[in-house]
Amino acid sequence: MSKDLCLCPTIHKQTDLWNVLTEHCRRAYTLLSTLEGKQQIAATHIEHSQAQQKERHDDKLSSVTNEFKIGNKVLLHRTKAEKQWSGKFENKWNGPFFIHEVLGNGSYKLRLDNKILAKVAHGDRLKHYYSRNNPEPLIPQVGIHSPLVSPKDILCNLEPIVVIEQPSNLNT
Repeated sequence: MSKDLCLCPTIHKQTDLWNVLTEHCRRAYTLLSTLEGKQQIAATHIEHSQAQQKERHDDKLSSVTNEFKIGNKVLLHRTKAEKQWSGKFENKWNGPFFIHEVLGNGSYKLRLDNKILAKVAHGDRLKHYYSRNNPEPLIPQVGIHSPLVSPKDILCNLEPIVVIEQPSNLNT
């Protein structure tokens, strides 16, 4: 084999080869000797991160599961409507439904007119429903501390406006 075809650097003496091999062995030994300690450090970091993730997940889940009680009125989000452009002006919420049963992990069974829905809904897709008993908007009266009143009350309680003319002798 000629020297031109050799891809590795040429080592002229056997001592140079021995020095290169021993340097590689030393490097491999130092890597292997520190590997176990670094693996233990990585394992403790992973355990710590997983504990933090579990704590955040449990906090979020407990806030969702405690939000709705049996008998509450809720609206159910139509998640399929989010991906469709054809009905972008349609209502994105169905309901109102009643909470029929509270299941584990933030899931709920819903009821509509004594008919229980077959599918279970997660608390992320639900929001409280508040019925409108008084559909008239409330506007404030003129004044800082006045209570809110409806427009009908304002129109019924208007006082007549009195126009006072100026005396003619003031213009001269």
